[in-house]
Amino acid sequence: MLCVQGLTSVKTDAEAKLLTEFGLQKINIQFLVQLYDHTAQGQLTLAVAREDTPAAFDLLARLQKPLGVQSIKLKTDIASIGIYGPDFRLRPGIAGSFLQCLREQGVPIYALSTSVSTCSALIPEYLASKVQAALEDCFMLP
Repeated sequence: MLCVQGLTSVKTDAEAKLLTEFGLQKINIQFLVQLYDHTAQGQLTLAVAREDTPAAFDLLARLQKPLGVQSIKLKTDIASIGIYGPDFRLRPGIAGSFLQCLREQGVPIYALSTSVSTCSALIPEYLASKVQAALEDCFMLP
């Protein structure tokens, strides 16, 4: 998991440059959350494949100063876990059930992302198998 903190413009100039560079370097972003806080400071949290992590961090480090990014943090041993289903649009509360299931397992969530058809979380890697089994039970998956 890579965290970019201190993005200073809500115009998304830095984000566009970063994501373009990731693509040019053939680094696939598997998870992305971006936000600006009440002081207009931006944060971008992303996850890439384990084998791409060193190249992704080096790329962020090279672009940090030109883009005016305050800090870059790296957290290793992270897993992305999630659920997918077309019912998200039709059945409110699926994301809440997902989070409740993780809470019942005592799983810390480092980042959370939802869409109209998915709910994903970055969690400690050592808990991934436990969480997968719990989600299969919670959602009655085969």
